[in-house]
Amino acid sequence: MPSWTIHLAIVNKVCKEVNVKNTNIFTFANIMPDIFEGHNTPNTSRVVKDYSTHYPYHTCINGMEIDLPDIKKFKKEYKAHFDNPVILGYYTHLLTDNYWNVQLYKKHYKISSKDKNLLEIKLSDGTTKICSFAEIQPVKHKDLRTFSAYLNNEYTIQFPTYDKQILEYAKELKEFTYTPDDIINTVKYVDENIKNKKEKIEEIYQLYSKQELLDYIDTSVELIKEEILESNRI
Repeated sequence: MPSWTIHLAIVNKVCKEVNVKNTNIFTFANIMPDIFEGHNTPNTSRVVKDYSTHYPYHTCINGMEIDLPDIKKFKKEYKAHFDNPVILGYYTHLLTDNYWNVQLYKKHYKISSKDKNLLEIKLSDGTTKICSFAEIQPVKHKDLRTFSAYLNNEYTIQFPTYDKQILEYAKELKEFTYTPDDIINTVKYVDENIKNKKEKIEEIYQLYSKQELLDYIDTSVELIKEEILESNRI
């Protein structure tokens, strides 16, 4: 769920606090699960459906049926390969997505009427509104775009660069095969649409508060640090 800017801001803070093998590849791997979803990188070698790149499992939060990244499944599958910066970076992306999605559904969404497909939404000012999932999605996305612009303007983010070793490390991912163009076009997209696109956006939030999102950044960093340090993966 977090934008690539948010993922990159988180992993940059992680890399400042723990020693990670090949920080550039580790950083790039933190956006790899989204490459084949067809939203950012153009002309990918494949487009996948149903969130499959995130190892989803079905669960229920506040009456809502949702898919979350199955971090336990990924960890079990690749526990012997976490010295690989692509595997570790991919895993930290899943950790981040899992945390941010759980917080969204626990704190802001709950079923109001299953028959009418309506949700009760808690807004940033503490009020609630009843609406459909389709109606609240643009509000959520606008908040995240606003926050991403803030991060890109105010944070010092080290953006990933192309490295042919990414493909070698990525070969240990069993389910998906990346091509050189997938990597090159992703780096190009990041350069053109994030790194070199500074824009001032009026900071108005409706669903989240800015402080809430800043807190999510800090908690995500601590969760990832704990996983890296406790698992002896540095």
